[in-house]
Amino acid sequence: MELQFSKNLVKYRKTCGLTQGQLAAKLNVTPQAVSKWENGSLPDSELLPKISGILGVSLDMLFGIKQEQAEYDLDQLIIQKIRQTPPQERADLIMKLYYTTLSAYNDYTLSAAKYPENLELETYAELRTDYECSIARLNDDLKYCCFVKIPENGVDSYTEANENMIYLFQTLASKDAIEVIHYLGSCFRNRMQSLEFISKQVNIPVKRVKKIMDNLDRLGIVWRVSADISDTPTIIYGYGHNTPLTCLLVIAKSISRYIRFHDLFIDQYSRGPFRYSSLKEQTPVPEVSLWTEAEASDEEEL
Repeated sequence: MELQFSKNLVKYRKTCGLTQGQLAAKLNVTPQAVSKWENGSLPDSELLPKISGILGVSLDMLFGIKQEQAEYDLDQLIIQKIRQTPPQERADLIMKLYYTTLSAYNDYTLSAAKYPENLELETYAELRTDYECSIARLNDDLKYCCFVKIPENGVDSYTEANENMIYLFQTLASKDAIEVIHYLGSCFRNRMQSLEFISKQVNIPVKRVKKIMDNLDRLGIVWRVSADISDTPTIIYGYGHNTPLTCLLVIAKSISRYIRFHDLFIDQYSRGPFRYSSLKEQTPVPEVSLWTEAEASDEEEL
């Protein structure tokens, strides 16, 4: 049984892409201890559930008592589940799938975390590792999720402060602009409108509305065409219900409210998602490990 455990420990550790040192760090033991286990010895019994959780396999599979489950088509299962769910309930299903995915990053449990219900406080799930970052708002009044895979060279090149990026935030830094966007986003699809009509709906002067709409047109958020609808040709505007802009405003609201409450907070990163070009390579901050029994004994003698 010891030999079967050792073989499976090596197998599943490598499947998870972990070195002996990385597995040891997650268990707060030495790499030498992991090496011993992989060469025929067994870990202390209290470590077994942690090892099982980190590697994502049952203890029966680690000890070779139960064979691996047959490979299944996860993509097809998800497609089938979503298609069997009524359209008005699919968003809740997606949030639950997303929440379950984040809970898989918790190394110390095999079971998925249960999506919290009836939240009274504004609550978020958050994930930060060296490879991805994610934020999700869980409350029933408005749920969202955002997931970013972090490239090797960071997100800097994509989020650099170029002219259009600055222009976007300058445009949005106005109560009137937000009001106009809220109105446009409330309209039916494929509706073209004149400046005068929009001005009446939002109760903002035509000149101000024109400035906002032209800014949005420059950014590709709205479009304008010339129309012969009277004796004098006029410009009318259309709005494509811009998805990135909607997501940006929703997430901006979360940023403006200090996030205080989490239900799932997976924090496994060693560096941030940016790679500032002029910043010299930094030495990682040393890990602070738990006290060993020997070290605690020495402290008592002092």
